[in-house]
Amino acid sequence: MKRRSLHAMMVVALLITLGLSVQPVAAAEGKIAVVSIQDVLDRSSVARQARRQVEEEVKKQRQKLQQEQAALTEMQQEIETKSSVWSEQVKEERQRELQRRYRDFEELNEDAKAAVERKEQELMEPILEELDAILTELGKKNGYSLIMENSTKGLRSRTGLIYSDENLDIGDQVVEELNKRLE
Repeated sequence: MKRRSLHAMMVVALLITLGLSVQPVAAAEGKIAVVSIQDVLDRSSVARQARRQVEEEVKKQRQKLQQEQAALTEMQQEIETKSSVWSEQVKEERQRELQRRYRDFEELNEDAKAAVERKEQELMEPILEELDAILTELGKKNGYSLIMENSTKGLRSRTGLIYSDENLDIGDQVVEELNKRLE
């Protein structure tokens, strides 16, 4: 008798457990879209123009650095060729001067990097802010529940998106709207 009641209790417990786990889960309804931000920036005329300006800044900074590097190389060669005829005092002074200029060159290099970063931020920040506004507006206007970044597809994906139908990609709309707003 005890065995039968134990068996009945186990059956009831199993049915309760199965009953609880079989309840359907409500699926979220809505539309999903994907967009590659990098692709949008690559195809947008305003972003390409900003990138050209950043590249011009890089070129300008590189020229400054190359001039200083050439002067340092020249100074190093002068020390190597003339040190045998200089007094110890002159050699030491020239070596200290060379070391000081190398330190100055490192600072100049850091300043150049900072200048490029400032230029890039100055030019790209408004574009990225507008891009964010466009995506939000497109999401609301078209009833998207979710817009996902699609940097690469498949197992190489850095965003977690492994597959998406090409019809979900709204990149063309985003590029068109970004160019229209910022040109």
